[in-house]
Amino acid sequence: MATRPGPGPRRLALIFLLAGCAAIRPVDPGLSARLGELLLVGFRGTEVEENAELRHLLCDLKVGGVILYERDVATSGPRNITSPEQVQRLTRDLRARALSCAGRAPLIAADNEGGAVMRLNARAGYPPTLGHGELGELDDVALTELEARRIGRMLREAGIDWNLAPVVDVAANPFNTVLVQSGRTFSQSPERVTTHARAYLRGMHAAGILTALKHFPGHGSSFEDSHLGFVDVTRTADLAAELLPYRALIGEGAADAVMTAHVFNRNVDPRHPATLSAPTIEGVLRRELGFTGLVVSDDLLMEGIVSRYGIEEAAVLALRAGVDLLLLSHNTLAQDQSATDRVINAIRQALADGRLSPEQVETALARVQSFRASAR
Repeated sequence: MATRPGPGPRRLALIFLLAGCAAIRPVDPGLSARLGELLLVGFRGTEVEENAELRHLLCDLKVGGVILYERDVATSGPRNITSPEQVQRLTRDLRARALSCAGRAPLIAADNEGGAVMRLNARAGYPPTLGHGELGELDDVALTELEARRIGRMLREAGIDWNLAPVVDVAANPFNTVLVQSGRTFSQSPERVTTHARAYLRGMHAAGILTALKHFPGHGSSFEDSHLGFVDVTRTADLAAELLPYRALIGEGAADAVMTAHVFNRNVDPRHPATLSAPTIEGVLRRELGFTGLVVSDDLLMEGIVSRYGIEEAAVLALRAGVDLLLLSHNTLAQDQSATDRVINAIRQALADGRLSPEQVETALARVQSFRASAR
């Protein structure tokens, strides 16, 4: 019996082309134009004038927010902050530039926990501040609130509207270098962490500053630093204790935003670290703890993420997992100035090939917009 000839090479090529095209769907131009709003981005420079990088971020990409750093990790020199007068001028001009070309002001964020992690510090002409560890050891709740209010006033005067603090990690591991030994945690007691974080939030809110609880679901039990590599807390995490501050503060309606940690816990998600984990964000944070506000990632350029996933895949996975705002510091040892454009292109491609749904992105955009509107 004669066999029927198969399709020729040209026909095969057409079949494969059509099959590939069938998986691609058009991305709504209006949605595509807003993808930059999903990014909180760092930059180099102390002035807006003649800063081509800032013009690209604010006017071409229309990013949702910018984050300020005092020192440049790669060069050890100044990055964005040199004096109180310079910072006021920078933030004023940032808002003016964004309003003129994007029609809205960006979020302006910075890490100002107090103590060791304080971008508005003595090197830049600001007064010294107390860190979480010092406040927790003194255990004077009124002092914690007053110190937070003082830091908050410094931020308001500087033109910064979002403080990426407080740290609500429980100091479970005394050998943890990135948080515990550096004095960035209030206490090894979850109850004391909750009490002082609550006071810290009251102080910040009294000063009109937005906040972020970090690092969800807990980084205080780790031995490794996610800035430097992959962090596995499967054997060390105590979720009952580490989630207690989040459970209490979210339940009270005190949490403005939550920042994720790049920690892997096989007992929660056997595939991905928390920032990229739907079981962690949509499961634990959203459904179990009932948080409906903004979720911001820790820096996606940290080695704990880029070394295993690359920035494009990480961004898509984070949005799929329930992150609303992606932090790209551009302030790591391995500088990657193309990351912001590549992330936006990766999100657009994921929308086209169905890995991200328009509904997921629109939900994230709505949370970002609502959060930005709450900046006072």
